[in-house]
Amino acid sequence: MNKKFSLLACLASLAVSLIGCSNEKVAGTVTDTGNTLAVSGVVLRVDGSPASEAMVRMARMAVYDSVLHVPEQIEVVTDSNGVYAFDSALSDTFQLAVIDTSAVEVFYLPRTTLKAKAYDSIQLAKAAVVTSVLYFEEVEDSAVSVGGHFMTCLSGTPFCNDVFAADSFSMLIPEGEWSMEIFPGDSMMVARMQSLGFADSLIYRTLDLGKIKSGDFVSSGPIVWSTTTGADSLIKESEKEAKNVARLSGKVLCKNGNPCADVEVMLIKDIYGFNFVEGDSMKFEVQTTTDSLGRWWLPLPDSLPGDSFRFEFRKLQDDLVTQAGVSRYLTKKDIENLKDTLKVKDVTLSRPSTLVSRVSLVVDREDTTQSSDCMVNSVVVGIKGTSHFVRDATCSELRLSDLPSGAQQVVLYSGIPKVIAALRASDVSTDYFVTFTPVSLPEGGTQQVQGMTYTPPNQNIFK
Repeated sequence: MNKKFSLLACLASLAVSLIGCSNEKVAGTVTDTGNTLAVSGVVLRVDGSPASEAMVRMARMAVYDSVLHVPEQIEVVTDSNGVYAFDSALSDTFQLAVIDTSAVEVFYLPRTTLKAKAYDSIQLAKAAVVTSVLYFEEVEDSAVSVGGHFMTCLSGTPFCNDVFAADSFSMLIPEGEWSMEIFPGDSMMVARMQSLGFADSLIYRTLDLGKIKSGDFVSSGPIVWSTTTGADSLIKESEKEAKNVARLSGKVLCKNGNPCADVEVMLIKDIYGFNFVEGDSMKFEVQTTTDSLGRWWLPLPDSLPGDSFRFEFRKLQDDLVTQAGVSRYLTKKDIENLKDTLKVKDVTLSRPSTLVSRVSLVVDREDTTQSSDCMVNSVVVGIKGTSHFVRDATCSELRLSDLPSGAQQVVLYSGIPKVIAALRASDVSTDYFVTFTPVSLPEGGTQQVQGMTYTPPNQNIFK
């Protein structure tokens, strides 16, 4: 009886000591309490600083005798000190991947165990970057419609991205010899295709990336996902896409000089805003956004009202424009007979500006058809090569906000669409009916422009 009591006392003492130790959170430890497992550690960047907001993915070991090389995985994000923690582990043996998009750095541990310490302190390395554009061929009489959502994964690893058809994408990957798999992003759709007899080799299409080194930039594609091509012949440009590979691309930097992600991009074809015929102002139309490395791609404009065009950029936070910018002007000659990607010079954003002005009416006394009443004369005022144009009576004060700062040109012309249409259709030079005023817009400030004048076009030119 005494021996039994002594044994129970020892067990109780051991339990108390274990409970006391469990109150301290130690990075890089594994605990097993019932069915609960925890894995934690710290992630450091190349320069030794903590990697905050980095994605840490734990995945099951890939089964390489299957064509499906996309392992089950879970993900957490590091805190401001670079610390990560998983509440549970997928299995005793697993793989670990870290992706830090802000520093363009990664880490990959292909195999580790719950007892190992390899994940205690993780040192990132410079990532290789793979970019492409994904298209897919949808067959009209197909039994399934896969939609436009796809996944791209490095075979057998947690390096996976969501991709939408016709969108450009990029992946940060570690150094090594890799192949990429592309497949529909809807798991139920994949299951249905398998039940209908689609071979896995047609669902999970494979692209051989070859040997890639740290810091490499690899441009692959366009990539075409299709169930009609041979099992191993995938991912080569279709004849249709081969005829349309010409496109425009560029890179946007934030005000701090770092790559700027999620920046909205608009192609400005109508640099004078002549097609602005209804409403009180033009609208910024988002045509694409920059990726995590600040890059964007757009197809060539199908037509141009004038000889020049350029791009406008804006970065939003809580629906407010916090940074803005514009590209240099490009001309028709720049894109004529273009067979490849034309790189637009990098653009650095700045805080947006505001322009406030009032237009004074100056009437030609020799033209009796003109009115001196400012309330009956509307005018269009805008910033050349942007989406910023407004129409108002010449008596009213005009205000343009969220403008790109620096040297810009203010354009001014009649606010009557029929008048502008007739003038554009005539042989009259644009300089005859459009006024150009250079202005320097202060970053993050307001520019008050005074002395802008407007003379209604002489109606006699239509006789």
